[in-house]
Amino acid sequence: MAGATLEFDNSQALAIINQAAQALGDPSPLLRSMGEYLLIAHDQRFASQTSPDGKPWQALSPAYQRRKKKNRDKILQLDGHLANTLLYQVNGADLLFGSNRIYAAIHHFGGTIDVAVRSQQAYFKQERSGAIGNRFVPKRKSNFAQWVTIGNYSIQIPARPWLGTSDTDSEELTNIALDYIRRAGFGTGP
Repeated sequence: MAGATLEFDNSQALAIINQAAQALGDPSPLLRSMGEYLLIAHDQRFASQTSPDGKPWQALSPAYQRRKKKNRDKILQLDGHLANTLLYQVNGADLLFGSNRIYAAIHHFGGTIDVAVRSQQAYFKQERSGAIGNRFVPKRKSNFAQWVTIGNYSIQIPARPWLGTSDTDSEELTNIALDYIRRAGFGTGP
């Protein structure tokens, strides 16, 4: 009986499989790449002033826009602290992304801020004639002060969703994951 025998050395294939399994067992490089992408995507979101689904954020109220001294044309950016405090953290197999600012949630979801009754010292500018102006001034510009009681009031903050991923972002995050798997499977490293 005639025959043929094929001897196959699978050590190279097993090495690639082991390398891929090792890379997939530690997803932290993948998650860091995703975190970096999310930082860029959210920077672009603040620049375009849109929600993850592409809808423009609700405009500032005319009264607030008149009072706002800096960045008058920018929503959710007085000093830039919300946009500039975005961060990610890789914790095992978890990627955490967001802001550590306590007001981040109310700007994202919207809500009501109830301000309680309070007494405080108010500062005014007194003219040479003795007349006292009817506008508050900073303490350093004041020459007249008195205690006032300010009644309780509410501030309504509209929802301006800023945190999340768009369809394009989800597609890019998927591509990052697929590229990571491809590189791990072909032995080029994560």
